[in-house]
Amino acid sequence: MSSAEPILEIQNLTKRFRTLVAVDALTMNISPGEFVGLIGPNGAGKSTTMGCIAGTVAADEGTVYIDGVEVSDEPVQARRQLGFVPQHLTLLDYLTGLEYLHFVADLRELDTAARDRDIDELLSITELNDHRDTIIREYSGGMLRKLALASALIGAPKLLVLDESFVGLDPESTYRLRKRLEHHCNEGGAILLSSHILDMLEPLCDRFVILDEGSVARDLSQSDFAALRDEGVVEDLTDLYLETTGKKQTLRPAGE
Repeated sequence: MSSAEPILEIQNLTKRFRTLVAVDALTMNISPGEFVGLIGPNGAGKSTTMGCIAGTVAADEGTVYIDGVEVSDEPVQARRQLGFVPQHLTLLDYLTGLEYLHFVADLRELDTAARDRDIDELLSITELNDHRDTIIREYSGGMLRKLALASALIGAPKLLVLDESFVGLDPESTYRLRKRLEHHCNEGGAILLSSHILDMLEPLCDRFVILDEGSVARDLSQSDFAALRDEGVVEDLTDLYLETTGKKQTLRPAGE
């Protein structure tokens, strides 16, 4: 793990919805170059945590820092270093795809050369070139997901927070975007990716954080996970998830 200052720092984050504690005193850091998979059952607090990082959900307690900037105190400055794709997308559907990407680039105050270079590259990677002048409301679900990912990557923000961002994508697009995300980390960026597609996360991420009931139940590196697998302690990432959350026992046939 890198010894550099963390790009994402979460300290004692807590979020309640009436009597439900969705996130419970969660603390974790992500350093430059780290690709972290956020895993957990439905209701574990993954999306709420990501919303608190992005500033779309107000925490009840605790702090979130992006590149040293506290999200609740300086939200505009913090978000300049954040690319966020929520699970449920809300885009400006009266714009074309190209207009939307220009809008995001303007928010990030990119110069013309950087903006045009990034947009051309990302439209190519996402195979949206032929639909750049199409109104967003006419996009399919997969196209919307691709556009959201492209907008998150514009300007290479230091932190990407991606919530179930590969749902509905075809294998070719998934492959291209995975390679682009790996490149982002190789260049010193950091990624927090939540997904239920564990067989995709297993080779992709270099660290796994498992949430259960709003808290970190397990946090281990790819090398630590590989050691557990090689020793026969777990079969794969799905097995680790089931063991950690106590769900493996419930899946065993009666009588075992």
